[in-house]
Amino acid sequence: MTQNKQKEKNNGKQMRVAFLHANMALGGAEQWVVNMAIGLQQMGCYVKIFTPFFDKNRCLDQMKDGSLDLEIRGDSIPKSIFGYLHALCIWIRLTIAALFLLFFGGDYDLVIVDQISLPLPLLRLRFKTFFYCHWPDKLLCLKRQGIFRKIYRFILDNLEEFTMLFANEVAVNSKFTQQTYMKSFNYLTKINPEAPKVIYPCIEPSHYEVSNLCKKDLWSIKGLEELKNRNYPELRVIASLNRYERKKNIILAVKTFLNFMEVYSKSHTQAETDRNLLIIAGGYDVEVPECSGCIGEIADLAHKSAFNKNIFLLKNISSDERTILLNSANVLMYTPKNEHFGIVPVEGMVSGAMVMCHKSGGPLESVNDGITGFLLDNEDEKNFDENGINNARIRKRLKKHVVKDFSVNSMMKDTYELWVSKGLLQKDVLKKLRKLPGWD
Repeated sequence: MTQNKQKEKNNGKQMRVAFLHANMALGGAEQWVVNMAIGLQQMGCYVKIFTPFFDKNRCLDQMKDGSLDLEIRGDSIPKSIFGYLHALCIWIRLTIAALFLLFFGGDYDLVIVDQISLPLPLLRLRFKTFFYCHWPDKLLCLKRQGIFRKIYRFILDNLEEFTMLFANEVAVNSKFTQQTYMKSFNYLTKINPEAPKVIYPCIEPSHYEVSNLCKKDLWSIKGLEELKNRNYPELRVIASLNRYERKKNIILAVKTFLNFMEVYSKSHTQAETDRNLLIIAGGYDVEVPECSGCIGEIADLAHKSAFNKNIFLLKNISSDERTILLNSANVLMYTPKNEHFGIVPVEGMVSGAMVMCHKSGGPLESVNDGITGFLLDNEDEKNFDENGINNARIRKRLKKHVVKDFSVNSMMKDTYELWVSKGLLQKDVLKKLRKLPGWD
């Protein structure tokens, strides 16, 4: 039940932090938890994650190698009941994990709860709590037909708002989420009219650095082996990284690429046209019917075009393959509409790729239009810009932009300053942490 690799210390001087997260699998929320936890460890804190779900075969690398302590509780409860009541089952599983943390988990200076607010009243009995809201859960459930479903969601929606009152402090992942939060929680904002602090998710820039990388390294990615047989003088890679879900709007990336190829082919030779590739790498779950439906629609659109041999669809690539693809990309397409934040554009920029994003949601805050990338108006199928793709000057500018606003150090500084200002940490603790390696 427990993964213990980090040596636990409690000498009275070490700050102790616990995380509570519903599903330590793959995704932006999980990446935030891992980056925050590792950032805290680097500052000298003891960190432990409590969760009802963990699968070594589908998790982030930092969870595989035992860099973080993990306690699995609540996994005996099913994820659904005959395919229904998913949210209720997740809440029950998480509540069991919270009860274990409360009574048997040990002493902590702070407990960080991510995404789901239900355990906050329990945890507040013993701990100071910090809640990180990626997006209001009530807005994620769109199916509300039928009297039973309406009553069910009414109860859960109001519980979400009520339980958030028990957090000592709340933060959100973007200004877009902040505005949505203020509009969605009417009673909560009346009691506390102050908008939650924005703390952007982050990445560790050093994890995206690859030395001596060249385009032929793409051949090592499963599904791209045939590129080895193509005698292109210089490949130009347009990449799209997202889960195979319709809301990720990957169809827009395909349509944009095909539109570009139509225009490009009229003024260039066949060999020059063929050097342009669209590589779509998506998370794919065989148990989710939408995944197969989504990838089927994309494949059908690609196969009907004259440029189908220039489009590649990859499933569940590894972390190493992902890094190679990001660093090989000249352009990164990120097409979800009204994405809450979206860490992929940040990953693309730090890897040296110009990014093209849907002009909505979080990318409005992470991408400087015309400087670090381009924003697509509505469903516009713009052509790719031909100038200055992936040269050394642009790569340096992109990385500097990310390091300044979206690195682990940037996130940790903003977080600690918030915790001290709200009384979650004493100032003398912050002074000690600032002296530790990795702060500057």
